[in-house]
Amino acid sequence: MTSTQSSVGVFTTDNHLVIQVWDATLARLTGISDQSACGQALATLLPDLEQRGLLKRFQRSLNDGVVEVLATAFHHYLIPCAPATPSKHFEKMQQRVTIAPLRDDESIAGLIVTIEDVTERLDRERELSTRLAQGDETTRLAAAETLSDDQSYDATSLLGALSDESWQVRRAAVKGVSQRAAPEAITALLNSVVENHQNPSLLNSALQVLTSSEVDTLSPLQELLKGPDADLRMQAALALGEQREARAVPALLEALNDDNTNVRYHAIEALGKLKAAEAADALAEIAESKDFFLAFPALDALAKIGDARVAPRIVPLLEDELLREPAISLLGQLGDDTAVAPLTALLNTPTAPTHLIANALATLSDRFEEQYREGAYIADLTSREISPTGVQNLLDALETPSEQNLRSIALVLGWLKRAGVDRALTRLMGRVDLRDDIVEALVRHGSTTVDLLIAQLSSEDLEVRRSAVVALGRIGDAKATSALVDTLDDESLAIDAAYALGQIGDPAAADGLLHLIGDSDASIRQAAVSALNSLAVPSIAERVVPLLHDPDPNVRESAVKIAGYFGYPESADQLLQLSQDTDEAVRCAAIEHLPYVEDERASAVLFQAIADDTPKVRAAAARALGNVDAPKVIDHLIKGLGDEDVWVRYFSARALGRRGSEESVAALETVLRTEKFNHVRIAALDSLGQIGGERIAEIVTGFVEDDDPDVAKAAQAAVEKSGQRE
Repeated sequence: MTSTQSSVGVFTTDNHLVIQVWDATLARLTGISDQSACGQALATLLPDLEQRGLLKRFQRSLNDGVVEVLATAFHHYLIPCAPATPSKHFEKMQQRVTIAPLRDDESIAGLIVTIEDVTERLDRERELSTRLAQGDETTRLAAAETLSDDQSYDATSLLGALSDESWQVRRAAVKGVSQRAAPEAITALLNSVVENHQNPSLLNSALQVLTSSEVDTLSPLQELLKGPDADLRMQAALALGEQREARAVPALLEALNDDNTNVRYHAIEALGKLKAAEAADALAEIAESKDFFLAFPALDALAKIGDARVAPRIVPLLEDELLREPAISLLGQLGDDTAVAPLTALLNTPTAPTHLIANALATLSDRFEEQYREGAYIADLTSREISPTGVQNLLDALETPSEQNLRSIALVLGWLKRAGVDRALTRLMGRVDLRDDIVEALVRHGSTTVDLLIAQLSSEDLEVRRSAVVALGRIGDAKATSALVDTLDDESLAIDAAYALGQIGDPAAADGLLHLIGDSDASIRQAAVSALNSLAVPSIAERVVPLLHDPDPNVRESAVKIAGYFGYPESADQLLQLSQDTDEAVRCAAIEHLPYVEDERASAVLFQAIADDTPKVRAAAARALGNVDAPKVIDHLIKGLGDEDVWVRYFSARALGRRGSEESVAALETVLRTEKFNHVRIAALDSLGQIGGERIAEIVTGFVEDDDPDVAKAAQAAVEKSGQRE
């Protein structure tokens, strides 16, 4: 491969469009020597550039960093000159031109331009196109196959043949158009790299073009990696890493023994980018050499490869001050439980890199939790190994934390049940980004932190108060009940406090929670109701049943949800009456809870409600009927499938699945075919799947390829459920 044999020339410019490099191929093709071209402004060398509208293409590539292609069919040529070989059809050489930016770090330093002489190809292409358009079938097929197989030809030559009367010609045309990959003048660029690699901008930009090309450049780059010039070998190693091509690994492994340190450095980086597992041992050996310039990238590459086998070999590097930091990080990413002891031993030293070690231990714990659900095992090992010096290092790190590892320090401190740790953690309770970790840590400390957390309930910082409430609920110590009841008056904390009291389950919270069931905020009312339902105090019935007649509809609604939840027999009459309440929300609550009082009158009330109440009440009745075992339930739910309100239809479909009645199959099938809202169709599919059987499988299989992916997924699930029920 030599430049005199190439049909592609290359030139470069600076950012003022002054020509810097004019290669030998271009000089041969155009008759313009490099001495005549270099140093000239492009517009001076080609004076008609602006008149032909081409100058703006160069300026756009220079200013905007885009790649411009001058199509031969439209522009014909950039540099006017005679064809290298006489042409039957063209007086001037036909050229395919690519204009790309030359980058120097983040800025554009100039342009790299490739010019390919395509005259002979276009001559042949015209002849083949003539045969393709005018010849008999045999001639047309031969022309189509030639144009298809030789990807140097323009794919547009085949477009007309896509409608040829011969299927064989059409097949050849389809193959050529679909498989065509535009060449990027790889040979010329490689030659230019070889001739001009001392020019860093040209070299880097040319290699970027190589690595981004669709054409396979692996072999040429591997040859460059074995070449005599160290700078070029270095750039080849860099390019092979950027290509993400696994076939480059053997050549890069060989380059680890290159006599040039920079080549070895870039080979190491490339192997890391390729995540080459077969390089792990060689890279570990480089790390063990403690040559900082190579060991540091070797550790980084090992982290990207992720081979846990090398972790024990990295432990001794904790003693090397220059390599300690990457070794710590690598052990956090790849180590197992045996890495805890050496990491903690380092943490126990006065000059420990505390933040890095905490981050490694936290990473190790997170990984064990994700893989084995055993994050607590790493926490226990750390707690067992850490000394007072290590604890103090962590506490001191809280005073000058960096944002990225504050979470890790808090997490590791949370593992340690040592004096002063819980108090230090409470100082971080106002950090929203750390709230979950701090709460988890304080909960781990258990009841010993209750008094400290109660004290935080009077903090001026809302997030501190909220974190304290959440932690007290998680700890579940009744000693916190009174203090949490006092926070129920704070609207910003009422929901969290009610939930915490529900977790604790202390009957002493009942009075405070009952005061919230008439709150104007529906979320607060629901939180109080949920908490009261979790207390399960027998005496609550005596307090709640009278509230079913309260003049405040909010109180009545909440009382219904409590009485209905427990199914108090003495509340049955009141719930039946409240199903006719003037307030819609009260009616909905009563209707939904009627099935739980097990009164024989309930079904008639529900039938009436689903037939002629408001849409919300009809939907509530549909939900309730799914829990009622009585005659005619299926009939009313089938009627609900035709309700004018979409949510009544949805909950009717859901309820039919819970009833599991084969009587509803035909109606649910109709929903699949006529319903315009997909969430109703999904509900019908789910219910059919619950009913199951061979007939159901036949029905739902037709919807596995539905245009809506959620419907298709639900149909597939229904098919699987149906098969399980046969």
